[in-house]
Amino acid sequence: MTDSKQKKVTKQPQKTKKTSENKYRSKLEASVAGNLEEQKVKYEYEWAWIDYSVTRKYKPDFLLPNQIHVEVKGYFRSADQRKHRAIQKQHPEIDLRFVFQNVNSRVQGSQMTCAEWCNKYGFLYSEGTVPKQWIKERKKRKHAQHKENVTRRKRR
Repeated sequence: MTDSKQKKVTKQPQKTKKTSENKYRSKLEASVAGNLEEQKVKYEYEWAWIDYSVTRKYKPDFLLPNQIHVEVKGYFRSADQRKHRAIQKQHPEIDLRFVFQNVNSRVQGSQMTCAEWCNKYGFLYSEGTVPKQWIKERKKRKHAQHKENVTRRKRR
């Protein structure tokens, strides 16, 4: 065996999911815990939450002349719900609104409707079309700094 290869660890017999008052998410975690205990290693299991973020890009469906971003949704998936809440938190200067096919349909992973979800998280919404009121709204001053956060694509 060369120095660059690691020594193969022998597989320990798997223990039950409950060991030393800790509950493990898998048999493998329980096995690793058992191995640590056999070696008399003091450890903590899932002792803390670690914050992390993933940088992604989002392209809204429509941008109105008054800088209102409109996202159109037929089915509102859990991943989209998380994405839009993250955008709202990280870019409060963006006025993001939804047009749903049916505001009374349930969002994925919840008993809430699309309308209830928007009300809970502070998004404006409509059903089927962009309301004339949105189109007639004046441009808001807080969007002036927004241009720095956006990479524009060329118009066709």
